[in-house]
Amino acid sequence: MRSKVAKRIQEETPEEVRIFVRQYTDIVLRINQILQAKGYTQKDLAEKMNKKPSEINKWLKGNHNLTLKTLAKLEAQLGEPIISISTKRF
Repeated sequence: MRSKVAKRIQEETPEEVRIFVRQYTDIVLRINQILQAKGYTQKDLAEKMNKKPSEINKWLKGNHNLTLKTLAKLEAQLGEPIISISTKRF
């Protein structure tokens, strides 16, 4: 059972913050899955992207905001989709 404090914090956290955290976590997990499947390290990815390993680490630790441009560069270098958007029309 969750503590009362944890429950209160969750209830007080704005919905958009919860959505952001969930989506960021999903993106980081996907990047790590691709890295693992390809046998790449963060250092390998940094070299491929001409970045410092510390910058890659910041991306994957949540200490840096991932832009759509950065995600596109990551997808291009990894050769795998990171996010997908439903094209279903309403």
